[in-house]
Amino acid sequence: MKININTALADAWSMWSADRDLLLRIVGPLIFLPQFAALLLVPAMQIDASSDEAAARDAFVTWFSANGPWLAAVQVIALYGTLVLQMAYLSGDRPTLGKALADSLRLLPRFFLVAILVSAPAMAIAIPVIGLAMVLPALYLFGRWLLATPELVAERPVGAIEAIRRSFEMTRGNGLLMMAITGIMILAGQFASAPFLALGTILGGAPDANPVVKAVLDALAAASATAALLAAILVRIALYYQLRGIKRGT
Repeated sequence: MKININTALADAWSMWSADRDLLLRIVGPLIFLPQFAALLLVPAMQIDASSDEAAARDAFVTWFSANGPWLAAVQVIALYGTLVLQMAYLSGDRPTLGKALADSLRLLPRFFLVAILVSAPAMAIAIPVIGLAMVLPALYLFGRWLLATPELVAERPVGAIEAIRRSFEMTRGNGLLMMAITGIMILAGQFASAPFLALGTILGGAPDANPVVKAVLDALAAASATAALLAAILVRIALYYQLRGIKRGT
């Protein structure tokens, strides 16, 4: 089945319009607040431009040793939030928010495994030397595997590898389009908060000197990143609906 991207975007917007209150109750505490707290409380890594490679590496190790656990916790909570969003739409009984939270907690370990496996090709892009050579193959695989998490939620119990296999099969004939969609999602996620973070740098240290300015910029950065992630999740759900022939509310 060929994907109609206009239909998917319209369905995603329809979900937002109809369920805005529910969506905000999920992404507010589970995605926005952890990101806001991390931006507000975790100091930026400071590396002197004149530092050599060894000094820069030591600075990174020191910074990550102090802040890595907090950043990892933010990522796990955000992943839980994405699972709750998918549970709310893809669980056959359309659960209440409380039930979606509880069911998601039980499914989280397997969901975490699938998310890591699906993201592995994209993470390979960051590897020096081979990164550029891996961009297109990584995006292609990421796109073909993009619907593994919706499949895991909708068809549970299903194994992690089986969910990935089904996603690959489901997206057959739409590989290039899924690759493009994935690329746009990654770019949107990376750059949504960039203007506000860059503004802090342009202001020449004002955010650190003025906690109010820093809090406002961090809140705007976290809100932008949250909006980009929510849009990506709703589009992913809409694509899954379309390829599985599911009508909303059924």
